[in-house]
Amino acid sequence: MQTNRLMAIVPFPCRGRTQAREGHVPAVAVLTLGVAALLSGTQAQAAGFAVREQSAAAQGMADAGISAGSGGLSSSFYNPATLALLEGGHISNQLAGVFANVHYSSYGAANEMGTPITGGDGGNIPQDVMVPSLYASYQLSPDWHVGLSVTIPFGFKTGGDDGWVGRYHALTSDIEAYDITPMVAWQATPWLALGAGFEAQYTYARLTNAIDYGTVAAANGVPIQGANPALDGYGDLHGSDWSYGYTLGALITPRPGTRIGLGYRSKMQVAIEGTAKFTNSSLGNVLSNVSGAFVNTDARAAVTLPETITLGITQDLSPEWTVASELAWTHWSRFNQLNVTYANPVQPDTFTEENWRNSIFVSLGVTYKPADDWRLRAGVAYDQGVDESAQFRTPRIPDSDRYWTSVGGGYDITKWLTVDAAYTHIFAPDSSIAQSASGAGNEFRGSMYGSNRASADVVSLGFEAKF
Repeated sequence: MQTNRLMAIVPFPCRGRTQAREGHVPAVAVLTLGVAALLSGTQAQAAGFAVREQSAAAQGMADAGISAGSGGLSSSFYNPATLALLEGGHISNQLAGVFANVHYSSYGAANEMGTPITGGDGGNIPQDVMVPSLYASYQLSPDWHVGLSVTIPFGFKTGGDDGWVGRYHALTSDIEAYDITPMVAWQATPWLALGAGFEAQYTYARLTNAIDYGTVAAANGVPIQGANPALDGYGDLHGSDWSYGYTLGALITPRPGTRIGLGYRSKMQVAIEGTAKFTNSSLGNVLSNVSGAFVNTDARAAVTLPETITLGITQDLSPEWTVASELAWTHWSRFNQLNVTYANPVQPDTFTEENWRNSIFVSLGVTYKPADDWRLRAGVAYDQGVDESAQFRTPRIPDSDRYWTSVGGGYDITKWLTVDAAYTHIFAPDSSIAQSASGAGNEFRGSMYGSNRASADVVSLGFEAKF
């Protein structure tokens, strides 16, 4: 009879849009539904989870004109045709430090039975990160150039305190995408250059969060109070994948002093494959023993990384002054859902709706040359967030619109070595989180209502050598 009573805990119904195979333990969704948040955003760098910090020179103008070559060699990240602007050989090394601040203020949190979830506000949720990149190019002939970039186009790191009020939604998140792109550019005519590249990308992802075993048991009639930290367990999901894509570009010079660049980075199909690991409380061990769930198992999560189209313009007003603008469109609506599957047959497949929207990035910038070997830069930008509403905004990724103010400068140390530096302050309006316990996948994570206040400081340094 005791065995039958424990088994009655297991096959509880799964509500919302999270789907599970009948008779299996949908409580595993407490861990796995957070994977969607793991793969959904940097804190204050760029909308979604894209990383814009690729060029110190262009960052000084808030990335204005980067698709038209304002970033020098590093402009090839967005437009491989800009390689045609470079004579001889070039090597560039860029490093950006992103120091983000996101503080959550809770208006209340409870499990699905209405029991309050207690805990702190999580501290500063994002972690400081360094974003390196490396570029190289060589001119084969007057019309042909080749290049190589090693970059991080997507990534973020966040982590709330262990006992914070949102622990069932998120603890630690880490995603890192490393991209290697060989490129070629052809000067087709005196006014038109074309470029292309092949992308090979390695993506690593890790997610941890607390598991509310008390609510799992209470939901099935066991007289245990949910949202009890003493009964919590922990889940850790990590994996990696190689994916492939391409980049295309065109650079038009309709007249001296005017450049128009158009760039395209393709979508990528990523299938994160790895392991889901569990650290169970005593109650979690009981659930695991009678059901076969909450044990280490292989896991897989598929996601489509979006394509991006960029348009950049630079215009020389005089030998000293240059103005630039940039427009980027990212197809984030491709990231509208996440499917997670498991090798353990008693752990249910999970479906989560994201409902992201496409986003745009717009910037304006200016460069002033007080001397032949000096460049001073400034720029502003608007970066549209991907969340449609508070009900789809997660505590793991509190995305919102962002506004940039940037300054920077460049100096030619010698005829063959240039250094660039930039500082950007990014600020965002307060954003709300309205996660309902009745929402998709929140049955055992509970409700969470509050707001985020976000900002970031980005400091970049770049060196470009000629040979």
